[in-house]
Amino acid sequence: GYFESKDLTHKPKLVAVTGLRSGSGVTTTAAGLARSLSETGEGNVLLVDMTVGQGAAQQFTKGRATCDLDDLLEARSQAHVHENLYVVTESSNSERLSRNLPQRFSKLVPKLKASDFDYIIFDMPTVNQLSITPRLASFMDMVLLVVESEKTDREVVQGACALLAESKVHVGLVLNKARAYVPAALQQQLMAG
Repeated sequence: GYFESKDLTHKPKLVAVTGLRSGSGVTTTAAGLARSLSETGEGNVLLVDMTVGQGAAQQFTKGRATCDLDDLLEARSQAHVHENLYVVTESSNSERLSRNLPQRFSKLVPKLKASDFDYIIFDMPTVNQLSITPRLASFMDMVLLVVESEKTDREVVQGACALLAESKVHVGLVLNKARAYVPAALQQQLMAG
């Protein structure tokens, strides 16, 4: 809906999914978004696992090794996991990832934008001042920040949003793991009345 409201018709649309702490649901959200987009649209979706531990990639490959982003640009069939869904990892070398990625990414983005993918979803590391995520946010059309309900302080969320906003990217929030304290039947009665 956001892309339609802003009349963003270019392809591919680059979406980063990140969070503030490990276990907040970033990988699940990124994988779910990629799968949903691949099943509802007619175009191709690429899920890029930018985490060192192969988070999103593992959900689709059941622990098998996935191809690297460079390999995808040369031999696309290695990354194909489901009808319109492709999954790759950026790198398993954390030192290379943190030091060279912004320069490397700036060279890869034009190649990715020339691809026939409709959406490219990035499962990114957590947001902090030392992370690569704020530095790569400027390449994205949108960043989804996954916030774990009842475990993340408002000030921390505001600080992360400010850090991401420096890149002039639209930041959307996903409230994850929210619990309802009212029984479902009572909540339905309250909503109906």
